[in-house]
Amino acid sequence: MKAVFLLFLLLTLIPVKAATLTTNEIFVRLQAVIENNEGLGDLISDLETLENKELVPLLKEFDQTWPLLRDRYLKDHNDFVQAQYSGEAKAEANRQIRQYRKDFMVVYQLNEAAMKPLLKTKSMPAIKGLKKLIMPSAEQVFATAPATLNRQRKIVLILAKFRDAIVDTAVLHDEEKAEQKIISKEKEAISSVSGLPHDGLRIMGDNDKIAGKENVPDDERRGIREVNEWRLLLGLNALIIDSKLCDASRGHSEDMERHKFFAHESPLAGKKTPWDRAANEGTKASGENIYMGSTLPAAANKGWFYSPGHHKNMFKGSHKQIGLGRYGRHWTQLFG
Repeated sequence: MKAVFLLFLLLTLIPVKAATLTTNEIFVRLQAVIENNEGLGDLISDLETLENKELVPLLKEFDQTWPLLRDRYLKDHNDFVQAQYSGEAKAEANRQIRQYRKDFMVVYQLNEAAMKPLLKTKSMPAIKGLKKLIMPSAEQVFATAPATLNRQRKIVLILAKFRDAIVDTAVLHDEEKAEQKIISKEKEAISSVSGLPHDGLRIMGDNDKIAGKENVPDDERRGIREVNEWRLLLGLNALIIDSKLCDASRGHSEDMERHKFFAHESPLAGKKTPWDRAANEGTKASGENIYMGSTLPAAANKGWFYSPGHHKNMFKGSHKQIGLGRYGRHWTQLFG
């Protein structure tokens, strides 16, 4: 009811006597779009029939009340998110987090033969459960939100798209799209309840800067980020990107692709072991994983996750640095 009232406020507080007949018709049609949840595209297309001398007053009148509706929704959304991740709800979430981490580490400490069948039935479900608890998604939040909040959001997004269309049609300068601003604010609210440690988030932010400065390819960045997210979910440290380990990894992947072998030990002179290859780039390595079969970083990480020896490497607590390199369908992951 709150959203409906605010919509009524928006559509009634606009000074009708100051608007042209065309503008009045547009607001009536906008109300019909919201009530029927259809027709927005046609309404936006019809804005193109208006001249700037009509669009500018239309936007001015719309903006007399639009911020009230937008800000009320964002406050209600933020209040809901905070309530979901505080008090008793937070205490229960922390209990589940401890249990998931315990389940994961019990499997991790087994020998490789005993680990293998449990990586899919215990370890990955633990990761997925932790992600829902510690890194909730917008979809997850709205799936549990009351119908009134979801209805409120639907109205606000329709109005935001309408406002963006006015700005675009009139070719007006606007710092940020109304719809994008709402989505950004929603993400900020959800991020504020993330349980990832600040030190880990700082390292991941630093990694983005390192990757940009050293021109680490995007697919390699994404692969490293996923591993770090998994480690942080489990309470482990995030790994710092070592661009030299990336170079060594990429070089070994290229050698395997070009010379048709798949092994940690290379037949090429001066590149026999992972330690040799890391030293050639001016750094040190403490472990290596290799994968063949896909160009996607998620596929490589998944392959390593379900392989006991590689799995132990990925989640070893003593690792501090990481490098990842792809060539073709070959991947190499080095730790330092």
